[in-house]
Amino acid sequence: MIIPVDVSRHLQCPICKNLLADPVSTSCGHTFCKRCLDQHISMSEPHCPICQEPVSTKPSVNTALEALLQEFHQTQLPNMSLFCGERGVVPCDTCDEHLTFRAVKSCLNCLLSYCDQHLKQHQSMVRFNGHKLVNPIEKLDQRSCNVHGRPLELYSRQDERCICALCVKLGGDVIPVERERERRQAEQQNIIDELERMINQRESKLEELKESATKCQALIEREQQEIKEVFAAVMESVKRSEQVLLAPLEDGRRCLEKEMDEKTQQIQKDILKYKEAINFLSCTMNEEDDILFLQSYPSVPTEFKDDWMVSLDTELNFGTMRNLKADLLDEIETRLDQLCTVEIRRIHSFSVDITLDAETAHPQLELSRDGKEVSGTGENHNIPGSPQQFDLVGGVLGKPCITSGRAFWVVEVGKKVSWELGVIREDANRKGKVSYKPSDGYWAIVLCGQDMYGAFEDPPVQLHLNTKPQKLGVFVDFEEALVSFYDMVTLSHIYTFTKCSFHGAIRPYFNPHPNKDGNNSSPLVICAVNQTDISV
Repeated sequence: MIIPVDVSRHLQCPICKNLLADPVSTSCGHTFCKRCLDQHISMSEPHCPICQEPVSTKPSVNTALEALLQEFHQTQLPNMSLFCGERGVVPCDTCDEHLTFRAVKSCLNCLLSYCDQHLKQHQSMVRFNGHKLVNPIEKLDQRSCNVHGRPLELYSRQDERCICALCVKLGGDVIPVERERERRQAEQQNIIDELERMINQRESKLEELKESATKCQALIEREQQEIKEVFAAVMESVKRSEQVLLAPLEDGRRCLEKEMDEKTQQIQKDILKYKEAINFLSCTMNEEDDILFLQSYPSVPTEFKDDWMVSLDTELNFGTMRNLKADLLDEIETRLDQLCTVEIRRIHSFSVDITLDAETAHPQLELSRDGKEVSGTGENHNIPGSPQQFDLVGGVLGKPCITSGRAFWVVEVGKKVSWELGVIREDANRKGKVSYKPSDGYWAIVLCGQDMYGAFEDPPVQLHLNTKPQKLGVFVDFEEALVSFYDMVTLSHIYTFTKCSFHGAIRPYFNPHPNKDGNNSSPLVICAVNQTDISV
């Protein structure tokens, strides 16, 4: 059986009692640190500190013993990472103050932190078996009662704080800290579950937001392309019209240049001919013989023709320009009307749920129970009079009021032969004869006589529609002060009132017109705004 031997005591210097450093041996066989022996000899007689034998020569370092000491140091020195020296590392409370190891556990009962070696000693004691060990805690003094110095083991629900066993008051609601921890852990888990639910909800919303943004981006790109195509067609029409107007001028320019060349050549020839005649006449004028002068008198024309003005006929261009202007404006208007589909797609997002307000209805009007239809019966209903009621004009208002923003609704007129639709100011006159003017708070369009459409401007404006509208869209932009009407079947613009003086709340206005000849019995119907109504 091999018994381990502690050799460290044999490697100690007899003078300093520490491990030998630069070991030297005397002739008597004793070994010392070189520095310790030198200091001893310098302070006393040169003899061995142990046996007092004279030291005749200066000892040299024992290399074999020095190598042995180096190996001993390598095997005996602990892992430096176990020492406590870093900031934030909890030290062992049991280690020597000069050589302190880092703690691996803290005991909440002893209120001490232990390194690995002292932890084994702590765990080996039976009386410490029930102690609670946790990861190292830096400020253990906060785990003890400030009054009694005992560990905080209980929780007072009344005081809402941790207490020691001596702090317990009679009748106090006190439970072990473990139970309070369990309760609070359950609360924390509930909070975590709720936060995770909120995270999942927001992640779903984020996906919806991304999907919505993608759809909006696609819609924007689509509308951009539509607008570019419309204006490209408009520019092409303008370019063609420009070419048509410039072509005669270009022809005229070429004719002018040709005529100029011909006239210039003719004038130059005339000049040359006239110079020759002048030279000849100058010579004959100096003849001394009268007979010879008369006989040689040249035959020179007495009249000279000066036809060198240029001319340009542009009468045809005036007619062409006027006709072209009318055609171009018609084509541009047709092209720009194609943008109406983009406009209707946009205003669809501002749809509002409009219902009819029975308190404002004329006595001869009949409203459906859901407040979505109105028709003119021609008979008075037993409805008590109301200050808000139309009494002469067969109208009815819708609700809610519009006080800001934008609003859009759709009304089915079907095959009715007459009706009125629009908006009016809340304070506009409803009693007696109504003046349908924007200045009096009315912005509406009308169908009368089956095919005569008009806008109640001041004076009224007749509208020329290519088709008979079946469904009309009404759009209000309160901030921009406009009211627009659209044919929702052909997706075309009908008319727009601009610079409207709303000055407060406005309300939808409906007038189905009386059913005099029995051919106007169909009601005005407020429709639900469906995406299919505007998808193009």
